[in-house]
Amino acid sequence: MNIWIIQEFIIFGKRGFGMIRETELPAAQDGRTDALPEQAAYDPARLAVLDEHLSEMIRQNKLQCGSYLLARDGRIFAHRAIGKLTHREGSPDLMPDSIRKTYSVTKFFTAVAVMQLVEEGKLYLDQSVSTVLKPFDTPLHKSITVFHLLTHTSGVYPDPGCLMEPYPTAWFGELKGYDDWITNAISGPLLGKPGEQYAYSSCGYAILGEIIGKVSGIPYEQFIIRRIVKPLGMTRTFFEVPAHLYDEVCVTDDWQTQELQFRRDSPDMPPPAGGGLFSTLEDMWKLGQMMQNGGTFDNARILSRKSVEAMTKNKLSGVKTQVWGSDVSDYEFGLGLFLTTPTIETPGTYGHEGFGRCGIKVDPAERFVAVFIVPTGIQWAPESVIGTKAIIWSGLL
Repeated sequence: MNIWIIQEFIIFGKRGFGMIRETELPAAQDGRTDALPEQAAYDPARLAVLDEHLSEMIRQNKLQCGSYLLARDGRIFAHRAIGKLTHREGSPDLMPDSIRKTYSVTKFFTAVAVMQLVEEGKLYLDQSVSTVLKPFDTPLHKSITVFHLLTHTSGVYPDPGCLMEPYPTAWFGELKGYDDWITNAISGPLLGKPGEQYAYSSCGYAILGEIIGKVSGIPYEQFIIRRIVKPLGMTRTFFEVPAHLYDEVCVTDDWQTQELQFRRDSPDMPPPAGGGLFSTLEDMWKLGQMMQNGGTFDNARILSRKSVEAMTKNKLSGVKTQVWGSDVSDYEFGLGLFLTTPTIETPGTYGHEGFGRCGIKVDPAERFVAVFIVPTGIQWAPESVIGTKAIIWSGLL
């Protein structure tokens, strides 16, 4: 199994999940579309297969709900939600515009923000992190660059469980011993020499969030909202969901319900650059469509064409990884983006997925963007993601 398919679904396994409950036949709700499937050269019969696939998983209690948005040539031709919004009895239906915490899809936004600063000459990829953050100014850390953080090759604190250790350590934000979270996070040895090993690190992305804030002069969250979320017209994407929208957020357990009320009340806390955003199908699609368009969406330029090209090509060579039980000697990864998985997705497809069982996938060759949300109260149902993507790509004519 490909590494990035499973990573998000293991690392949060000890957080706790909702009880599996008896499930009624799921309801289906349709969202906004711009075209018929046939007009987008897509087989509508495959959408029926996709709906039945999600419905059957809901009936089997492998999913709480499922939703998807598919677009070709910038036109949305499928936009549907099936199942229940929450794990609680009497839950309303999931809607196409329901909000869901995206977790690591946030890293997609963070990578775009880094490239915006690179384009402005305020950062460069080979820049030592020590030039921005003082705790990195040591013989051990001075060789770590922005590139290493973007590509998870820095050697900095990998996600707990990343190496399949039976007794994972605490998350980086929970480490104590020094006066600031960065020093705590990089205390102890590195996993390896920077640039030699891929090890998925949300800590590394929190550090990128700190760099974005320092270099831009704007706190990380504000930068993302001002420079990406608002220009793309993402009206339902937040780091902190307004209280009046709590009843429109998809959650699968009580822990996720509590997350809604969390507020980052101290500037000394790690920026939520590795997993803090809430969003919707259509808002996430706008980010993917911007990339597919070469950096623009609805007359707003977010990135240059050259930055998009750089982000979506393999940037690693001879880098090994043993995360999530793998043993790969030449792992491929873009600038903050996963590249195509070994399924029927077109070679060159890229994107990001998150623990929220959601993802953005962009297929440049087919001029196609797919977004999905498939939450569940159990730890991991592989067919919810792997099978869903295979069915989606099988409909392209």
